[in-house]
Amino acid sequence: MPRPPKRRISWDAVRVVAVFAVMLGHITHQGPLAHPELADYPFRITAQFGAAALMVISGYFVCQTVRRGGTRRWLWRKVARLVPPYLVAVLITYLVMRMAGAVFNGQGFGSGWFATLFGPTSDGVAWKTSWYVPVGKDLLINLFMVQGWDQSFIWLDGSYWTLPVQLLVFSGAALLWARAPWLRGDRRVQLLAWGMVVLPWFVRFVVIGVHNPAPWAFGVVFGLGLHRMHAFAAGIAIWLWARGRMRGAHLTLLLAAVVVAQDLHLYPDHVALPTDPARLPSDLGFAVMLVAICAAAKGPDWTFLRPLAPALTWLAGISFGVYLLHQELGYVLARILLDAGVPGWVRLPLVLGAAVLAGWALTTLVERPVHDRLTRPRRTAPSPRSAPDDLLPPEHSAAGNGPAPVSVGGPS
Repeated sequence: MPRPPKRRISWDAVRVVAVFAVMLGHITHQGPLAHPELADYPFRITAQFGAAALMVISGYFVCQTVRRGGTRRWLWRKVARLVPPYLVAVLITYLVMRMAGAVFNGQGFGSGWFATLFGPTSDGVAWKTSWYVPVGKDLLINLFMVQGWDQSFIWLDGSYWTLPVQLLVFSGAALLWARAPWLRGDRRVQLLAWGMVVLPWFVRFVVIGVHNPAPWAFGVVFGLGLHRMHAFAAGIAIWLWARGRMRGAHLTLLLAAVVVAQDLHLYPDHVALPTDPARLPSDLGFAVMLVAICAAAKGPDWTFLRPLAPALTWLAGISFGVYLLHQELGYVLARILLDAGVPGWVRLPLVLGAAVLAGWALTTLVERPVHDRLTRPRRTAPSPRSAPDDLLPPEHSAAGNGPAPVSVGGPS
């Protein structure tokens, strides 16, 4: 029996860097924008590239794993990993936001358990301050992941946008692999990657227009996730290149187009002039992460990080849970610490540590056991694998040449 290759540290490292980039940006920059009283952190990370990098990694491992056995089982394993912890995270975030927001605003609720859990505040004001008090409608909208289809819908947590986009891409990948064998040629897959970069840009900026107020226009762009398809295209291209199925010059051109698309989709109001100070750091950060992902995909493993390997592996394994729980709950914790007199330079590591702890709990108590229960095979015989170069291990295994597929956020 062949000995499985060792787990590559490089994949864990890029995932952890991307997740912490997301957390630092949300805590030090987005948090103070939403709640100005939280603006006393020692520094501010304005660059936005972590979530996009996680989606690139996700696109890469879609190509790596979709070729395993049946696509229905592959897709079900993705759904079983993503959806249960997301639903639990939504319920927790809703309850915390509702109770904490009412306390911060000095508000109360009507009598009875239903009014307390789902009804409006006693004064009927949801935005009395910057702390929104969600109602039952907001809970349903977020549980069903339809926030991107209407501008009036409230995101309980800004990080949740990745879930419907990922599920859409995973479903599309499963459908194409099962129903479109003609698309498996290298040139056709390359054309698909280019289409995922160019067509969303053309639809959003040419067909629809940036400032189109029509509700359907918002739904087309954000409901269908057109503003993020380029990140998955980058993952596809890097996978092709890592296997010698795309030339380096071609990859460089496509990734340059991906960075441009990321810039335009992220800063659509500043197409003419780079007026946003966060624009250049975001573009540079994303470009650096693309280079790092290429190195992780094809270069030698980053053995210089071996002393950190246990910590990186552990953090990468809980990255999805951390991603789900760090933002809005982190804002609430930061406000509580602020009210207790904790300064920003102390509050920052406390909020980061709490996010890691919460992510570990969600992963350990929900993600892994529920995924194992939902995907437990009916027979003990191993499922067939359709590609000899698929070196990824099963979920939670320590072997293999890549991390156990977890999502994007931890997208997988």
